[in-house]
Amino acid sequence: MRHTTRNVVALIATSTLGVGLLAGCSTSSADGGDTQLRLLANITPVLTKEYYEKLVEPWVAEHEGVSVTIEVPSGENVQATLQQELASGDIPDIVASNLDPVVAPQLLDFPDEPWVLDTPLAEQNKVDDKIWQVATGAQIQSLVFYNKDAFAAAGVTETPTSVDEFTAALRSVKAAGGQTPLGTAGEWVTGAQFAMMANPDLLGSGDFYTEVTDGEATFADSAYADYLEAYSGWITESLVDPDALGLKYQDSIDAFTGGESAAIVMGNWLVPSIDEAGVDFEVGVFAAPSLDGQPAAQMSGPAQPYSILQGSKNQELALSLVEYLVTDETAVTTSLESEGNFRAGYSYEGTPLNQDVGAILDAAPGLVIGTSGPGIPAGFGDELNKQVQALYVGNTPAAAAAALDSWWSMNAAAQ
Repeated sequence: MRHTTRNVVALIATSTLGVGLLAGCSTSSADGGDTQLRLLANITPVLTKEYYEKLVEPWVAEHEGVSVTIEVPSGENVQATLQQELASGDIPDIVASNLDPVVAPQLLDFPDEPWVLDTPLAEQNKVDDKIWQVATGAQIQSLVFYNKDAFAAAGVTETPTSVDEFTAALRSVKAAGGQTPLGTAGEWVTGAQFAMMANPDLLGSGDFYTEVTDGEATFADSAYADYLEAYSGWITESLVDPDALGLKYQDSIDAFTGGESAAIVMGNWLVPSIDEAGVDFEVGVFAAPSLDGQPAAQMSGPAQPYSILQGSKNQELALSLVEYLVTDETAVTTSLESEGNFRAGYSYEGTPLNQDVGAILDAAPGLVIGTSGPGIPAGFGDELNKQVQALYVGNTPAAAAAALDSWWSMNAAAQ
């Protein structure tokens, strides 16, 4: 596949399986032994344990007597594992993952220094005016990857820009036969995909989350209600797999790259998986359709962020490692390229599909946040996931929207 180079544009995602990567400035623990930094990491098909090991290796080579152990979440995800470790008192030094702001009080406030302030979305994700995580790059997430051959065979010659057009395209693909029109899965995927589609319309104007907290808006009378109606219709018409909740995230990727589903809603981190799969059809990508067909903002979030625990006994070393990971040109470029992420001032070799994603970003009228961040009650993403999944077992869109309002009312008041 032809590779081109794009300039990355400006933008305002236990069992201990560790490696002792030893090697520079002498540091030892209180008992005279080597110092071990524990890094609890978000593990994905791309961000593997081996990926993190290689990423930290140059820093370790400059710090004699220091080792870095990469920890894999023992529970459902990093957030759940961290909560368990905080409760037990057996905490890591660094967390490499997006976290709910509810844990911010347990995290170190990063210093007010240029290297911190220059990280993507640092200002936008402050909690109580403090920076508690620093990101390597930024993602865009409101994307639809599609099988161009399947869409063409179904007579879909123009990429949909509205939800109605998208629904019509999925119907055409179903009528052509042989594929699930829109791929999805259970786990966290269902609600995340819904947010990737709906949040640009929900948050494109005004401060919706604040308005809901203040009693000035509701999910039942918002763009979410329209998207819930559309999604429920997709289930009824089998435009998505009725048994999707039994599938895992990797299953949804394999179904798309294997030609079993014709489209999938996902963020730019899917690009490397598609490129590496060596698909035998042409893959296209377009911005998630809006309700009225007009260009909408892209949902964005910090990519490969890092936080340091206040309870770490090695804060100085942990801060040094994090600074390296988010400022060293090689480390940052490696991180950006691994998932096709973006950051001002950095460039890397991107495939044509990565270039197409970049063009969507360049054309987007703005950026909106996801389902976690300042002002959003902890656990909202999980509740949204629950309500979207409930549509598969007969819950109505109206009941799902009402449940979101009820949940928000109870949890926003408890913040």
